[in-house]
Amino acid sequence: MAVNQGLKTLAEATPDFSNQGVQNQIAPVNIGWVLKTRTLAQKADASEVLTVSQKNDLYDTLDTQPHLNLGRVLEDLDLHTAKIFTGELGEQEPLDDRPNTGSFVDHVQTVQSFMSTIPYLYGYSADSINKGLPGHFGTVSGTIDSAMNTLKRCVVDINAKSLSTDTAYQTATQDLIDFLDSLGDSSAFDESTFNSLQSAFQSAADNFDTTLAGGAYTQYRTDMIAARKTVVDQIALEVANLGSIRTYSTSLASLSSYLNLAEDESVRALVVRTSGNANFKSYFENYSARVSQLNPLYSGVGDSSEEIQIQELLKLYGLPDVTDYLDLDSVAAKATRDDRLRTTVSFQGKNTEQIINTACDALNITKTNKDVYALSKSLLANMNQHDRDVIKAQLNINQEIDTLS
Repeated sequence: MAVNQGLKTLAEATPDFSNQGVQNQIAPVNIGWVLKTRTLAQKADASEVLTVSQKNDLYDTLDTQPHLNLGRVLEDLDLHTAKIFTGELGEQEPLDDRPNTGSFVDHVQTVQSFMSTIPYLYGYSADSINKGLPGHFGTVSGTIDSAMNTLKRCVVDINAKSLSTDTAYQTATQDLIDFLDSLGDSSAFDESTFNSLQSAFQSAADNFDTTLAGGAYTQYRTDMIAARKTVVDQIALEVANLGSIRTYSTSLASLSSYLNLAEDESVRALVVRTSGNANFKSYFENYSARVSQLNPLYSGVGDSSEEIQIQELLKLYGLPDVTDYLDLDSVAAKATRDDRLRTTVSFQGKNTEQIINTACDALNITKTNKDVYALSKSLLANMNQHDRDVIKAQLNINQEIDTLS
């Protein structure tokens, strides 16, 4: 139901989606050595003189100490989040020759459908398998906020120390930037100089890392490694999810349609008769029997331990219905209701004591040196344990049927 207040203004406006929020997080990290490594990453990406092989060599060099190459991470994050809003990270429509990866709103609507469809089909949340909003848009929705704040803290503090190895690292980075800036065309490229500058960069990176690996800087280094991994992994997750969003949506729709087929007996029979896949047929062949064994009471006992679940179910069934073994009449009456006895033993014409004796014989309960009250105690304990065993067996069956496999 739409809320009318503000709706006219909304209809006349455009959302102007952007990654400005992410850029605001990038800005305070983009200082000192990080700024220089980002500038170098940008110039390497844009170079029309370097060959693909040379670019790859340079990228590998910049990753000599990946946690120091944070400029690359910031650049990738900025570009990645911008592409989220253009929609270009989406999966191309296979039947469309034109570029058609869908819009940001298309993708949000699709993921919104995942959030309701996945729990219905599988019984767990979309977020639990990284198919919810954080799995597709976490970089712009807050998933990496903590990691970015950590990078900001570490970089700002380290930068303020003016370490000599930091200065040397920045100098080596700037030398590579100057080299790329000096390239007019391929004829100006000097392979020897390029290799020498890369070697100097690697040495500077190793020395800077050695400084950070000891003393007061160790925690900064540890935190930067973890925070960088969080950001890099999140970007990779979103690229993978958005890049297959149509395929995954189609797979959910297909599974949903199969579930609808299973609900009709005649359709199930048709599927079983015509399917050539044994696993596929098995689901439809066993559907009716499995549904009959599902018990909503058993599905509603929560995620507690098995013992607690059994206790809860016993209470729902009003068990134990007899607790006092001295109440011989109640114990005898329970024996006549026991599913192990009522179809195999005749209690017709027997009095209370005879019923207890007959039940003990049928259940192989030792009667030696026991009076009727001792027999009643043993019989009641046996029958109450049987009630527990039945509940436990039914609970296990229900959980097995209700478990995805």
